[in-house]
Amino acid sequence: MQILVFSDSHNTIASMEKAVREISPDLILHLGDYETDAKVLAKAFPHIPLRFVRGNCDLISKTPETEDFIIAEKRIVMTHGHRYKVKSDLTALCNMGHFAEADLLLFGHTHIPYYEQISKMHVLNPGSAAQCAGLIEITDGEIRCKHIPL
Repeated sequence: MQILVFSDSHNTIASMEKAVREISPDLILHLGDYETDAKVLAKAFPHIPLRFVRGNCDLISKTPETEDFIIAEKRIVMTHGHRYKVKSDLTALCNMGHFAEADLLLFGHTHIPYYEQISKMHVLNPGSAAQCAGLIEITDGEIRCKHIPL
């Protein structure tokens, strides 16, 4: 399974569409800041499931700020991250992921690509969709995360 992760797209739709066409992922995730961009992707690629959360720039949205679900027997927790003060420290975010028993903890907000494996939990920020995205591969129960330039 391949999961393509975007965040902080701020109207950079063309680069995201290009990445989706090239990778043809099984699932697309958008971590907020321009939820309308996620909706454009959903219309452009109706055959690919897409999930999204709202970010701090999605002011009038009623979309949840956090979502927790299971894909390929892995618990994924996604959030924009602004409520966890991720620009200064990841402690609150990682505590939330730990107590949610996340295998994958995904966040955005900083516009800076980040990846670290903390015990069994993979923590990924895809960075700004103007520059890069995250690609997650789940094969035979193993999780691999990387950043791809856009």
